[in-house]
Amino acid sequence: MAAIVERPRPGRPRSEDLDRAIETAALELLVAEGFAAMSIERVAARAGVGKATIYRRWDNKVDLVIDAVRHRCEEHVVSPDTGSLRGDMSAMVAALLEKYRRDGDVMLAFAAERTWHPELAEAFRTTFLAERRAAMREIVSRGVARGELAADADLELLGDVASALVWHRLSVTGGPLDSDLGERIVDQFFPA
Repeated sequence: MAAIVERPRPGRPRSEDLDRAIETAALELLVAEGFAAMSIERVAARAGVGKATIYRRWDNKVDLVIDAVRHRCEEHVVSPDTGSLRGDMSAMVAALLEKYRRDGDVMLAFAAERTWHPELAEAFRTTFLAERRAAMREIVSRGVARGELAADADLELLGDVASALVWHRLSVTGGPLDSDLGERIVDQFFPA
């Protein structure tokens, strides 16, 4: 059997830095202009690249925006295991608050656009919500296993409490995302 020889692809190798610059430009335009108004041409101009550079990486702006949000969101999902439900919830909510302080404008813009663009709605559910909900379910499941929560506790509801309150602050009331908000939520809903 002949050995398969991998030949280098013609042209320059893809640059992760360039990919991130394009994704950042796309997210900035999503926030500033909305999905319908943004274009590959404007993303290219903002990133300082040609349109062909973008089209070699993504087929269309839907794929570009979804990848950009996915990369921005996946970097920050945590599932802490501190040994206690309160510790895990505190760490999870602290990470979520940090995420919203840093990328809240992107998350709000992306969430708003999902109403008109079903492909973005699906990406929002699978990228942003699903991973965070899975991490929260894991935390509350460990709490049940350690006897910190009743065996018949509504794990889905408990898993949603903290993140729903933080999202409500960000998207509905516009209330401050204070550094002590996570502890206040944990104290209120997961008392010692």
